[in-house]
Amino acid sequence: MNVLLVDTVSYDRAPYLQYYINACKSKNVSFDLFLWNRDSNGGLQQDKNVYTMNCVCPFGGNKLKKIVPMLNYRRNLLRIIKKNRYTHLVLINTLAPIMISDYVLNHYRKRYILDIRDYTYEKIPFFKKIENRLIQNSKFTTISSKGFLNFIDNNPKIIVNHNISNIDQAVEKPTLGLEKTVKIGFVGSVRYPDENIKLIEALKKKDFLLKYIGPEVSGCDLQGYCRKHNIKNVIFQGKFKNQDKAAIYEGLDIINSLYGDCSLEVTTAIPNRYYDSLLFKKPIIASKGTYLGELVEQNGLGLAIDLKHDSIENKLVDYIYQFNAAQFSTNCQQTLKSIMIEQNNFYQQIQEFMEY
Repeated sequence: MNVLLVDTVSYDRAPYLQYYINACKSKNVSFDLFLWNRDSNGGLQQDKNVYTMNCVCPFGGNKLKKIVPMLNYRRNLLRIIKKNRYTHLVLINTLAPIMISDYVLNHYRKRYILDIRDYTYEKIPFFKKIENRLIQNSKFTTISSKGFLNFIDNNPKIIVNHNISNIDQAVEKPTLGLEKTVKIGFVGSVRYPDENIKLIEALKKKDFLLKYIGPEVSGCDLQGYCRKHNIKNVIFQGKFKNQDKAAIYEGLDIINSLYGDCSLEVTTAIPNRYYDSLLFKKPIIASKGTYLGELVEQNGLGLAIDLKHDSIENKLVDYIYQFNAAQFSTNCQQTLKSIMIEQNNFYQQIQEFMEY
Protein backbone atom coordinates (compact mmCIF):
# COMPACT_ATOMS: atom_id res chain seq x y z
CA MET A 1 0.00 0.00 0.00
CA ASN A 2 1.29 3.45 -0.96
CA VAL A 3 -0.71 6.55 0.08
CA LEU A 4 -0.52 10.17 -1.04
CA LEU A 5 -1.88 12.81 1.36
CA VAL A 6 -2.99 15.84 -0.66
CA ASP A 7 -3.78 19.36 0.55
CA THR A 8 -3.91 22.84 -0.97
CA VAL A 9 -2.10 24.57 1.90
CA SER A 10 1.32 24.29 3.57
CA TYR A 11 2.04 21.96 6.47
CA ASP A 12 1.88 24.66 9.14
CA ARG A 13 -1.70 25.45 8.08
CA ALA A 14 -2.84 21.84 8.26
CA PRO A 15 -2.50 20.34 11.78
CA TYR A 16 -5.20 17.80 10.88
CA LEU A 17 -2.71 16.08 8.54
CA GLN A 18 -1.27 14.48 11.66
CA TYR A 19 -4.33 12.22 12.00
CA TYR A 20 -3.49 10.57 8.68
CA ILE A 21 0.27 10.59 9.19
CA ASN A 22 -0.14 8.82 12.54
CA ALA A 23 -2.45 6.23 10.98
CA CYS A 24 0.05 5.51 8.18
CA LYS A 25 2.87 5.10 10.67
CA SER A 26 0.83 2.88 13.01
CA LYS A 27 0.00 0.55 10.10
CA ASN A 28 3.51 0.75 8.64
CA VAL A 29 2.08 2.16 5.41
CA SER A 30 4.30 4.01 2.93
CA PHE A 31 3.08 7.59 2.37
CA ASP A 32 3.99 10.91 0.76
CA LEU A 33 2.53 14.40 1.14
CA PHE A 34 1.68 16.83 -1.65
CA LEU A 35 1.24 20.37 -0.32
CA TRP A 36 1.01 23.94 -1.60
CA ASN A 37 3.02 26.90 -0.33
CA ARG A 38 0.87 29.75 -1.58
CA ASP A 39 3.11 32.56 -0.34
CA SER A 40 6.08 32.29 -2.71
CA ASN A 41 7.17 30.98 -6.10
CA GLY A 42 9.83 28.39 -6.81
CA GLY A 43 8.14 25.46 -8.51
CA LEU A 44 7.76 21.94 -7.20
CA GLN A 45 10.26 20.87 -4.55
CA GLN A 46 10.77 17.55 -2.80
CA ASP A 47 12.11 17.03 0.72
CA LYS A 48 12.14 13.29 1.50
CA ASN A 49 8.47 12.23 1.34
CA VAL A 50 7.05 15.77 1.11
CA TYR A 51 6.31 17.43 -2.23
CA THR A 52 5.65 21.16 -1.99
CA MET A 53 4.43 23.26 -4.88
CA ASN A 54 5.65 26.83 -4.40
CA CYS A 55 3.32 29.08 -6.34
CA VAL A 56 1.78 32.36 -5.21
CA CYS A 57 -1.98 32.14 -4.85
CA PRO A 58 -3.36 34.31 -2.02
CA PHE A 59 -6.41 33.28 -0.05
CA GLY A 60 -9.40 35.39 -1.04
CA GLY A 61 -9.14 38.07 -3.67
CA ASN A 62 -9.71 37.86 -7.42
CA LYS A 63 -10.70 34.32 -8.40
CA LEU A 64 -9.73 34.81 -12.05
CA LYS A 65 -6.10 35.35 -11.00
CA LYS A 66 -6.13 31.91 -9.38
CA ILE A 67 -6.85 29.99 -12.57
CA VAL A 68 -3.23 29.72 -13.75
CA PRO A 69 -1.84 28.69 -10.31
CA MET A 70 -4.60 26.09 -9.96
CA LEU A 71 -3.89 24.64 -13.40
CA ASN A 72 -0.22 24.49 -12.42
CA TYR A 73 -1.18 22.69 -9.19
CA ARG A 74 -3.31 20.16 -11.08
CA ARG A 75 -0.56 19.45 -13.61
CA ASN A 76 2.10 18.84 -10.95
CA LEU A 77 -0.19 16.79 -8.72
CA LEU A 78 -1.27 14.47 -11.52
CA ARG A 79 2.34 14.05 -12.64
CA ILE A 80 3.40 12.90 -9.15
CA ILE A 81 0.41 10.57 -8.76
CA LYS A 82 1.12 8.88 -12.09
CA LYS A 83 4.87 8.75 -11.51
CA ASN A 84 4.68 7.11 -8.08
CA ARG A 85 1.60 4.95 -8.75
CA TYR A 86 -0.07 5.46 -5.39
CA THR A 87 -2.62 2.84 -4.45
CA HIS A 88 -4.70 5.18 -2.26
CA LEU A 89 -5.30 8.91 -1.82
CA VAL A 90 -6.32 11.15 1.06
CA LEU A 91 -7.79 14.32 -0.46
CA ILE A 92 -8.10 17.19 2.02
CA ASN A 93 -10.28 20.23 1.25
CA THR A 94 -12.50 20.12 -1.82
CA LEU A 95 -10.39 22.21 -4.17
CA ALA A 96 -7.71 19.60 -4.93
CA PRO A 97 -10.08 16.67 -5.54
CA ILE A 98 -12.32 18.83 -7.73
CA MET A 99 -9.30 19.84 -9.84
CA ILE A 100 -8.35 16.19 -10.46
CA SER A 101 -11.84 14.69 -10.19
CA ASP A 102 -11.75 13.19 -13.68
CA TYR A 103 -8.64 11.15 -12.86
CA VAL A 104 -9.78 10.24 -9.34
CA LEU A 105 -13.19 8.99 -10.46
CA ASN A 106 -11.64 6.95 -13.26
CA HIS A 107 -8.77 5.39 -11.30
CA TYR A 108 -9.40 5.58 -7.54
CA ARG A 109 -13.05 4.75 -6.87
CA LYS A 110 -13.48 3.59 -3.24
CA ARG A 111 -9.72 4.07 -2.72
CA TYR A 112 -9.69 7.61 -1.41
CA ILE A 113 -10.80 9.60 1.60
CA LEU A 114 -12.44 12.97 0.96
CA ASP A 115 -11.90 15.39 3.85
CA ILE A 116 -14.06 18.54 3.58
CA ARG A 117 -12.74 21.39 5.72
CA ASP A 118 -14.55 24.48 4.52
CA TYR A 119 -17.16 26.08 2.30
CA THR A 120 -15.63 26.80 -1.10
CA TYR A 121 -17.57 27.01 -4.39
CA GLU A 122 -20.66 24.94 -3.56
CA LYS A 123 -22.94 27.73 -4.79
CA ILE A 124 -21.83 26.77 -8.32
CA PRO A 125 -24.10 23.85 -9.44
CA PHE A 126 -21.36 22.19 -11.54
CA PHE A 127 -18.91 22.27 -8.60
CA LYS A 128 -21.49 20.82 -6.21
CA LYS A 129 -22.43 18.08 -8.68
CA ILE A 130 -18.80 16.93 -8.94
CA GLU A 131 -18.39 17.16 -5.17
CA ASN A 132 -21.40 14.87 -4.66
CA ARG A 133 -19.95 12.35 -7.11
CA LEU A 134 -16.66 12.41 -5.22
CA ILE A 135 -18.49 11.85 -1.92
CA GLN A 136 -20.47 8.94 -3.35
CA ASN A 137 -17.38 7.22 -4.76
CA SER A 138 -15.09 7.76 -1.77
CA LYS A 139 -14.24 5.07 0.74
CA PHE A 140 -15.67 7.57 3.19
CA THR A 141 -16.00 11.36 3.41
CA THR A 142 -15.38 13.32 6.58
CA ILE A 143 -16.49 16.83 7.53
CA SER A 144 -15.21 18.96 10.40
CA SER A 145 -18.63 20.45 11.20
CA LYS A 146 -22.19 19.21 10.86
CA GLY A 147 -22.96 22.78 9.89
CA PHE A 148 -21.49 21.91 6.47
CA LEU A 149 -24.68 19.97 5.75
CA ASN A 150 -26.14 23.40 4.99
CA PHE A 151 -24.15 23.52 1.75
CA ILE A 152 -23.39 19.88 0.88
CA ASP A 153 -25.88 17.07 0.43
CA ASN A 154 -26.09 14.55 3.26
CA ASN A 155 -24.86 11.09 2.40
CA PRO A 156 -24.37 7.85 4.39
CA LYS A 157 -20.67 8.04 3.48
CA ILE A 158 -20.23 11.22 5.55
CA ILE A 159 -18.81 11.06 9.08
CA VAL A 160 -17.71 13.84 11.42
CA ASN A 161 -14.22 14.60 12.69
CA HIS A 162 -13.21 17.25 15.19
CA ASN A 163 -10.18 19.60 15.18
CA ILE A 164 -9.48 18.85 18.81
CA SER A 165 -5.97 18.91 20.24
CA ASN A 166 -4.21 19.55 23.57
CA ILE A 167 -6.45 16.93 25.20
CA ASP A 168 -3.68 15.97 27.62
CA GLN A 169 -3.59 19.59 28.88
CA ALA A 170 -7.29 19.76 29.83
CA VAL A 171 -8.16 21.41 33.14
CA GLU A 172 -10.96 20.63 35.59
CA LYS A 173 -12.40 23.98 36.71
CA PRO A 174 -13.21 27.37 35.17
CA THR A 175 -11.64 30.58 36.49
CA LEU A 176 -14.59 32.86 35.78
CA GLY A 177 -15.73 34.53 38.99
CA LEU A 178 -12.46 34.19 40.87
CA GLU A 179 -11.34 37.78 40.23
CA LYS A 180 -13.12 41.12 39.78
CA THR A 181 -11.55 41.86 36.40
CA VAL A 182 -12.88 39.45 33.77
CA LYS A 183 -10.31 38.54 31.10
CA ILE A 184 -11.76 37.83 27.66
CA GLY A 185 -9.42 36.42 25.01
CA PHE A 186 -9.47 35.94 21.24
CA VAL A 187 -6.88 33.22 20.51
CA GLY A 188 -5.94 32.69 16.86
CA SER A 189 -5.56 34.81 13.72
CA VAL A 190 -7.19 38.11 14.70
CA ARG A 191 -9.95 39.06 12.26
CA TYR A 192 -13.61 40.14 12.11
CA PRO A 193 -12.89 43.83 12.84
CA ASP A 194 -16.50 45.06 12.81
CA GLU A 195 -17.65 42.52 15.38
CA ASN A 196 -14.64 43.02 17.62
CA ILE A 197 -14.85 46.80 17.52
CA LYS A 198 -18.42 46.45 18.81
CA LEU A 199 -17.11 44.29 21.67
CA ILE A 200 -14.25 46.68 22.44
CA GLU A 201 -16.56 49.70 22.43
CA ALA A 202 -19.11 47.95 24.65
CA LEU A 203 -16.55 46.97 27.29
CA LYS A 204 -14.08 49.87 27.33
CA LYS A 205 -13.61 51.49 30.75
CA LYS A 206 -15.35 48.53 32.44
CA ASP A 207 -14.06 45.71 34.67
CA PHE A 208 -12.95 43.73 31.63
CA LEU A 209 -9.56 43.07 30.07
CA LEU A 210 -9.66 42.11 26.39
CA LYS A 211 -6.76 40.10 24.97
CA TYR A 212 -6.03 39.37 21.30
CA ILE A 213 -3.44 36.61 21.01
CA GLY A 214 -2.38 35.87 17.46
CA PRO A 215 -1.37 37.77 14.30
CA GLU A 216 -3.77 40.38 12.93
CA VAL A 217 -4.89 39.55 9.39
CA SER A 218 -4.81 42.18 6.66
CA GLY A 219 -7.60 44.72 7.07
CA CYS A 220 -8.09 44.09 10.78
CA ASP A 221 -6.15 46.83 12.57
CA LEU A 222 -7.66 46.59 16.03
CA GLN A 223 -4.42 47.84 17.58
CA GLY A 224 -4.61 51.00 15.49
CA TYR A 225 -8.24 51.48 16.46
CA CYS A 226 -7.45 51.20 20.16
CA ARG A 227 -4.53 53.65 19.87
CA LYS A 228 -6.65 56.14 17.93
CA HIS A 229 -9.47 56.05 20.49
CA ASN A 230 -7.20 55.79 23.53
CA ILE A 231 -8.71 52.49 24.71
CA LYS A 232 -6.55 51.08 27.49
CA ASN A 233 -8.13 47.74 28.50
CA VAL A 234 -7.11 45.85 25.34
CA ILE A 235 -3.86 43.87 25.02
CA PHE A 236 -2.30 42.38 21.86
CA GLN A 237 0.26 39.55 22.08
CA GLY A 238 0.97 38.37 18.51
CA LYS A 239 1.87 34.89 17.29
CA PHE A 240 1.95 31.81 19.50
CA LYS A 241 2.60 28.09 19.22
CA ASN A 242 -0.06 25.43 19.70
CA GLN A 243 1.81 23.98 22.67
CA ASP A 244 1.49 27.36 24.41
CA LYS A 245 -2.31 27.21 24.51
CA ALA A 246 -2.58 25.82 28.03
CA ALA A 247 -0.49 28.67 29.43
CA ILE A 248 -2.41 31.23 27.37
CA TYR A 249 -5.77 30.04 28.63
CA GLU A 250 -4.58 30.14 32.23
CA GLY A 251 -4.69 33.92 31.84
CA LEU A 252 -8.24 34.05 30.45
CA ASP A 253 -11.73 33.64 31.90
CA ILE A 254 -13.89 33.79 28.76
CA ILE A 255 -13.16 32.98 25.11
CA ASN A 256 -14.09 35.53 22.43
CA SER A 257 -15.34 33.82 19.29
CA LEU A 258 -17.48 36.61 17.86
CA TYR A 259 -17.74 36.77 14.10
CA GLY A 260 -20.37 37.77 11.58
CA ASP A 261 -23.22 35.85 10.04
CA CYS A 262 -22.87 37.10 6.48
CA SER A 263 -21.61 33.94 4.71
CA LEU A 264 -21.74 30.14 4.92
CA GLU A 265 -17.97 30.13 5.22
CA VAL A 266 -18.14 31.53 8.75
CA THR A 267 -21.62 30.53 9.90
CA THR A 268 -21.20 26.78 9.35
CA ALA A 269 -17.69 26.10 10.68
CA ILE A 270 -16.62 25.05 14.18
CA PRO A 271 -13.52 27.06 15.17
CA ASN A 272 -10.76 25.59 17.32
CA ARG A 273 -11.84 27.95 20.11
CA TYR A 274 -14.92 25.76 20.65
CA TYR A 275 -12.71 22.82 21.62
CA ASP A 276 -10.46 25.12 23.65
CA SER A 277 -13.55 26.14 25.61
CA LEU A 278 -14.31 22.52 26.47
CA LEU A 279 -10.76 21.53 27.38
CA PHE A 280 -9.69 24.63 29.29
CA LYS A 281 -13.11 25.21 30.89
CA LYS A 282 -13.67 28.71 29.56
CA PRO A 283 -17.18 29.90 28.61
CA ILE A 284 -17.33 31.10 25.04
CA ILE A 285 -18.98 34.17 23.49
CA ALA A 286 -20.34 33.38 20.02
CA SER A 287 -22.43 35.19 17.43
CA LYS A 288 -26.13 34.47 17.18
CA GLY A 289 -27.06 33.02 13.80
CA THR A 290 -23.96 30.81 13.51
CA TYR A 291 -23.62 27.05 13.97
CA LEU A 292 -21.12 27.77 16.74
CA GLY A 293 -23.69 29.94 18.53
CA GLU A 294 -26.21 27.13 18.20
CA LEU A 295 -23.81 24.61 19.76
CA VAL A 296 -22.83 26.97 22.58
CA GLU A 297 -26.44 27.57 23.61
CA GLN A 298 -27.53 23.98 23.08
CA ASN A 299 -24.74 22.57 25.26
CA GLY A 300 -24.69 25.31 27.92
CA LEU A 301 -21.15 26.44 27.14
CA GLY A 302 -21.52 30.21 27.11
CA LEU A 303 -23.70 32.73 25.36
CA ALA A 304 -24.61 33.71 21.80
CA ILE A 305 -24.99 37.43 21.18
CA ASP A 306 -27.05 39.09 18.46
CA LEU A 307 -24.63 41.85 17.53
CA LYS A 308 -27.35 43.83 15.75
CA HIS A 309 -29.84 43.96 18.60
CA ASP A 310 -28.37 42.78 21.93
CA SER A 311 -26.59 44.92 24.48
CA ILE A 312 -23.23 43.15 24.67
CA GLU A 313 -22.45 44.54 28.09
CA ASN A 314 -25.83 43.70 29.66
CA LYS A 315 -25.94 40.18 28.24
CA LEU A 316 -22.39 39.47 29.33
CA VAL A 317 -22.87 40.87 32.83
CA ASP A 318 -26.06 38.82 33.27
CA TYR A 319 -24.25 35.66 32.19
CA ILE A 320 -21.35 36.26 34.58
CA TYR A 321 -23.73 37.00 37.47
CA GLN A 322 -25.66 33.74 36.91
CA PHE A 323 -22.60 31.60 36.08
CA ASN A 324 -22.53 28.21 37.80
CA ALA A 325 -19.00 26.79 37.64
CA ALA A 326 -19.98 23.23 38.61
CA GLN A 327 -22.78 23.04 36.03
CA PHE A 328 -20.53 24.51 33.36
CA SER A 329 -17.83 21.88 34.04
CA THR A 330 -20.45 19.13 33.79
CA ASN A 331 -21.66 20.53 30.46
CA CYS A 332 -18.09 20.52 29.15
CA GLN A 333 -17.52 16.90 30.16
CA GLN A 334 -20.77 15.71 28.62
CA THR A 335 -20.06 17.52 25.36
CA LEU A 336 -16.50 16.18 25.24
CA LYS A 337 -17.76 12.65 25.75
CA SER A 338 -20.07 12.99 22.76
CA ILE A 339 -17.30 14.49 20.64
CA MET A 340 -14.85 11.71 21.48
CA ILE A 341 -17.37 9.05 20.43
CA GLU A 342 -17.48 10.66 16.98
CA GLN A 343 -13.72 11.18 16.96
CA ASN A 344 -12.99 7.55 17.82
CA ASN A 345 -15.25 6.48 14.96
CA PHE A 346 -13.22 8.76 12.68
CA TYR A 347 -9.96 7.18 13.89
CA GLN A 348 -11.42 3.71 13.33
CA GLN A 349 -12.46 4.58 9.78
CA ILE A 350 -8.93 5.78 8.96
CA GLN A 351 -7.42 2.61 10.41
CA GLU A 352 -9.72 0.47 8.29
CA PHE A 353 -8.86 2.52 5.20
CA MET A 354 -5.16 1.81 5.81
CA GLU A 355 -5.98 -1.92 5.73
CA TYR A 356 -8.19 -1.71 2.66
